[in-house]
Amino acid sequence: MKRKILIIGPFPGPPKGISLSNKVVSEGLAVKGWKVAELNTEQSDKVNSEIGTFSFQKLAFLKTYLEIYKIFAADIVYITIGITFFGVIKYAPFIILSKFLNKKTVVHLHSDHLKTEYKSLAGLKRKIFKKLMTSFDSGIVLSESLRDNLTPFVVNDSIFEVYNFVEDKLMISEETILNKDYAEIRLFFLSNLLEEKGINILLNVIKKLNREGTILKIKIAGNKIQGNNIDLILEELENVEYLGVVSGKLKQDLLLWGNIFCLPTFFSMEGQPISILEAMSFNNLILTTNHAGISDICGDENAVFCIKKSEEDLYIKLKFIISNWSELQLKAVSNGIYGRSTFTESRFITAIEEVLLTTIGA
Repeated sequence: MKRKILIIGPFPGPPKGISLSNKVVSEGLAVKGWKVAELNTEQSDKVNSEIGTFSFQKLAFLKTYLEIYKIFAADIVYITIGITFFGVIKYAPFIILSKFLNKKTVVHLHSDHLKTEYKSLAGLKRKIFKKLMTSFDSGIVLSESLRDNLTPFVVNDSIFEVYNFVEDKLMISEETILNKDYAEIRLFFLSNLLEEKGINILLNVIKKLNREGTILKIKIAGNKIQGNNIDLILEELENVEYLGVVSGKLKQDLLLWGNIFCLPTFFSMEGQPISILEAMSFNNLILTTNHAGISDICGDENAVFCIKKSEEDLYIKLKFIISNWSELQLKAVSNGIYGRSTFTESRFITAIEEVLLTTIGA
C-alpha cells in the first residue's frame, strides 16, 4: 500500500529556492512510490521586497483553504512554512486540522529568520506562534547552524538536517565543466535582485573598479524587484550584462561561462542559497558573506568571504582575488568535485524520505 503525503507550500511560480525544493520533493517521492498530493500556497508570480508585511493582495491566500480537504487522505502532512508571524499564522487551519485528525506532521524550514521573528513577538501573538510551531512532530532545517530556529518548538531528536541540492536536470557533463575558461575573471550574480542580496553593493564596487581602470567581465541574472530599481546603475556599467531571469539552458550557460560567483548577501530571510551550490558544482569560486547557513556548505577552502553590508570590504576582497587569481582557480576546480558529489538531488530526496519514515514510525 502506497504511503500518502500532502505537501503544503509554494510551488513554482516565482524563482525561489523553496518552490523548487517542494517541486523536487514532490516528484522525487512519487518516483519512490509515494502517493503525493500538493497544496500550492503561492499566490503571486512576483517577488517583492516587502516580505513579512501585510497587504490585501496577500488575502488571496484564503483561496488555498478551499483545498484543506486534501489533509483527510494523507498519512503525513509536510509543510514548508512561512517565517514571519503572518507567514506562520496563515498555515494555522492546515496545522490545526492535521492535529485534529491525528496526522503526522513535518515542518521544513528554509531560513534562519524564524528565531528572530519569535524573539520579536510578545503577548498573545507569541503564544499563538509557539502553539502552532509546537504542533509539529518533526522538523527539518538546512544545516546545523540553523537548528536553533526550531529548538524552541520541536524536541532536539526530532530535528533533522538536510542540505539543499542541485537539480539533476541542471547538471551537464563533467568533461564540459572541466573545460571552463579561467584565462580571465568572469564574475556573475544569480539571485533575485533584492538589495539585501547584495546586488546594490556589488554594482557600486564594480563602478569603483571601473573608475580605476579595472574592467571585469560581469553578468547579472535575476528577477528585478519592485522597490529596488537598479536600472540606472546598470545603464552606467557597460561591462555588466543583465540577463533577466535565467533557467534551463540559459542558467547552464551562465554557470559555465562564469568562474567567480558573487553573492554578498545579508538577506534577513536567508537560509542556504541553492545558487551557491549550483555555482560550486560548475567549478566556480565563491565570493560571499558568512551569513545564515552559508558557512555550513562552504568555508575558506571553497570561498572568499566579505563583510556583510560593506562596499569597502567587498572591494578589498575583489582586489585580492584579482591579484591572486592563478592560485584561487584551484579552489574553483575543487569546488566542482565537492559540489557534484555532495549536493545531489538523489541524496536530498533520500534524506527527506528518511525523515518522513522516521516520523510515521515506519
